[in-house]
Amino acid sequence: MIEEAEVGIDDLDAEVDDLTGRLIRPYAMTGGRTNVTSEIGLETQIQATTRAMQQVNAYRWETAKVVELVQAPMALIEIAARMEIPIGVARVLVADLVDDGAVMLHSPIKTQNFASLLESVLDGVRNL
Repeated sequence: MIEEAEVGIDDLDAEVDDLTGRLIRPYAMTGGRTNVTSEIGLETQIQATTRAMQQVNAYRWETAKVVELVQAPMALIEIAARMEIPIGVARVLVADLVDDGAVMLHSPIKTQNFASLLESVLDGVRNL
C-alpha cells in the first residue's frame, strides 16, 4: 500500500515538471523576444533556401527543426502546430531565419475583402 502512494506522488511530480517545462521552454527558444522585423501572417508560406541546408548544422535544434519542416512550403501556423509551440515563438524563429537568409516567405495575395471573394466565386459559378 505504501508503494502505491509513492508511485502516485512520483507521477504527480513528473506531471508538474512537464507543465513547468512547457511554460519555460518557449521563452528559452526566443531568449524572451516577442517582436519580429518582418510581418509574418499565419497563412504565410515559409520555404527553406539552399543556404539553410548548407548551414543547418550551425543552427540550434529548434531552428534546425523549422528548416527541416519547410523543405516544402509550409504555413507558419502549421509549423507552430507540428512543433507544438506557441505561434509567437514560431514567428520569432522564422523571422530569425528570414534575417539570416535561410528561408523565404511567400505571402498570399490579399483580396479586398471576403465579400468580394465570394462575389467572384459566385460569378464564376454562374459562368459555368
